[in-house]
Amino acid sequence: MQRNDDSVKESVPLYKQLKAQLLEDIRQGRFSPGELLPSEAELAQTYGVSRTTVRQAVGDLVSGGFVIRRQGKGTYVAEHLHTSTATTLYGFAEVLRSSGLNVVVKVERAEERPCPDSLTDILSVPVGRRTLFIERTAWVDGICYFHDESYVLPPYHVDLSQLAKRPEVFDYVYGFFEQNGVRINSGHQSISAQLASERDRHLFGLSDPAAVLVIERTTYDETGAAVEFSEVRYAADRYQFTVNLLRQVES
Repeated sequence: MQRNDDSVKESVPLYKQLKAQLLEDIRQGRFSPGELLPSEAELAQTYGVSRTTVRQAVGDLVSGGFVIRRQGKGTYVAEHLHTSTATTLYGFAEVLRSSGLNVVVKVERAEERPCPDSLTDILSVPVGRRTLFIERTAWVDGICYFHDESYVLPPYHVDLSQLAKRPEVFDYVYGFFEQNGVRINSGHQSISAQLASERDRHLFGLSDPAAVLVIERTTYDETGAAVEFSEVRYAADRYQFTVNLLRQVES
């Protein structure tokens, strides 16, 4: 078995390596949505592992919603992956973790920056206001799920220069706010599709041309003040957004 990302240094159990490889095979279209997976014995032979390892890896995929077991028929690739709804405000990593996935968030950068001119109106701050710029990636078993760039307005009592030296506190950005007395209340976001950039292709392991989904989100505290703006980029097949609709019929 080969790991999907050599930059993730920690030791990974064999079944998790197989899980990552199967996810990659699904993403690459080797196993299509709705397709029956090979049997445990066939997978074990194909990937050179034991049936116990296959059973553990497939069990994790079932728990994460990637594949579905059908009694008496076998295991099928799920038609839809990682569905989100628009009812409750969650952090992006929280959504993945709520699906039972083991998410590793890497804070690539945390540094002081002036608020970009394009965001001063969105964040309702003057030109030049100091913000904390945070760049993160989220990984599941060696596969990158999203890349996130945020401009954060910490509470005034927080020292930005000291905060930039502690990037680990931004594994969970909403948790950081709540630990510092800021109650997150609401958010507004837009979702669009774009062609993958060179960086996207490298990070997500995509071939050119490819699509990514881009989410722009502004988060507000309980007073209605904006406290964060994020741009989050996903490979198009690793995020799906669904909304329940209700038709109002006049009587």
